[in-house]
Amino acid sequence: MKGYTYMENVKLCTFNDKGFIYRLIEMDEDVPEWAAIDIYFNADLNDGLTQYIGMTSNPLKRSHAHRASKGKNMMMQIIESAGCATEAHFLECKAIWDYKQKNGEIPTLNKSGWGGA
Repeated sequence: MKGYTYMENVKLCTFNDKGFIYRLIEMDEDVPEWAAIDIYFNADLNDGLTQYIGMTSNPLKRSHAHRASKGKNMMMQIIESAGCATEAHFLECKAIWDYKQKNGEIPTLNKSGWGGA
């Protein structure tokens, strides 16, 4: 995994017209840097580390929100990028579906249901 500096992460989100598909991975210990985001486009979602799959257009803000609610030992890892919101929704759903096909259930921290349908 490659670490990125805070300023590189800020630059990544400045004037962002892209979407990012990411997973949260559970680390063995707390991650001290709240701005730590990993980018690994060839990540294996079925490696036992995936706790959540999501999408965002602002990885820093979303990462901070997850750390506050899901734990300080969670690290965001960007796994794909999308050129528009529609593509991002598709890639997120496909990643969750592929995970479920392989593992029999969705990642532990994702929620599923028919709410609102």
